[in-house]
Order: sequence, then structure tokens, then C-alpha cells
Amino acid sequence: MDFNQIFELRRTINEFEDKKIPNKLVIEAIKAGNLAPCHRLTFPWRFKNIGQENRLKIAKRYLEIKSENKILRKNIKQKLRRKIMNPSHLVVASQIKDKDTKTDLENYAACSCAIQNIMLSLASKDIGTKWSTGKITEDKKTYEITKIDTKKEKIIGFIFIGIGKVPPKIKRPKLETIYSEI
Repeated sequence: MDFNQIFELRRTINEFEDKKIPNKLVIEAIKAGNLAPCHRLTFPWRFKNIGQENRLKIAKRYLEIKSENKILRKNIKQKLRRKIMNPSHLVVASQIKDKDTKTDLENYAACSCAIQNIMLSLASKDIGTKWSTGKITEDKKTYEITKIDTKKEKIIGFIFIGIGKVPPKIKRPKLETIYSEI
């Protein structure tokens, strides 16, 4: 496969089928993530594969957060629960905190590269992904469920992994609108 094709294959999947993929493919992708560039060799990324029992706890908390200040219909609750439970794997991505703001920002960039490597590695095997953030990734209970120490690490998102419905292609900006020579 031409390497550039992988970039086209990597798409954000919003709906996953309830199918399992081999865990070894996720491990291979994490290895690819660990090859990402990072400033000062800080290797600030951390990844935890969330098991079913803890996913159920996260799904419950996710529904509680989504239900705040409104009543959700049964079909909406089911859809939200499937969002957490259907993907083959749910990986929480976190970043080691640094007291220096500049280093912390550089570490976030490095973590973003690591996550992109993971997503590209999986895309090359026709496995879908989604990197997602939101209130659930900032929630105190999520930190408790995932056993992440808020003093040492910050959750920067969930990576949903599995077989999913590929969304339609999006129209990208033309090269001349994003690139110039000076």
C-alpha cells in the first residue's frame, strides 16, 4: 500500500459495530504511537486499554453527565451507551503533566503525534478510530475509574477502536488556500 493512502483511509468513525478485533493489533498500534517524535525525549504519552467492567462504569457516568439538566429518551440513552460499549477497544490517552507551560504544550503536541500514529497504524489494517474529548474525559470519576492520578497526568481523550461505518468523504481545503511560498 502506498503510504499516502493511509492518510485517506484514516477517518473519524462515529458509529462502531459490536465486533471484536485482535488485541495484538491494538498493541502494534500503541508501539507505533510510542515511535512518535517528542521534544527533549519526554515520552509524555500514556495509554490504558479499558476493560468491559470499567467501560460499563464509564458508560454509566457518561449517561449521568449527558442527563444533567435534561431527560433523555430511551433510544438516546441506548445510543450513548453503545458509543462507549460497541467499539472493540476503548483506550484512554493521558499526558504526563509538566509544571513548565511551554514543555506541557510541547508534550501535548507529542501526544497528538502519538495518537495520530496509533490511528494511522490501525487505518492501515482497515480498523476505524475516533479520538474524542469532552466532559467525560475531564470528569473526576473517570480519573477514579481509570486510576489516573490528576496530580501527575491529564486525560487528553478516549481513542475508540473497532470496525465502524465509514463516513462520507469530506471536502478538504484546496492546497493553495493552506500553503504558500514566501
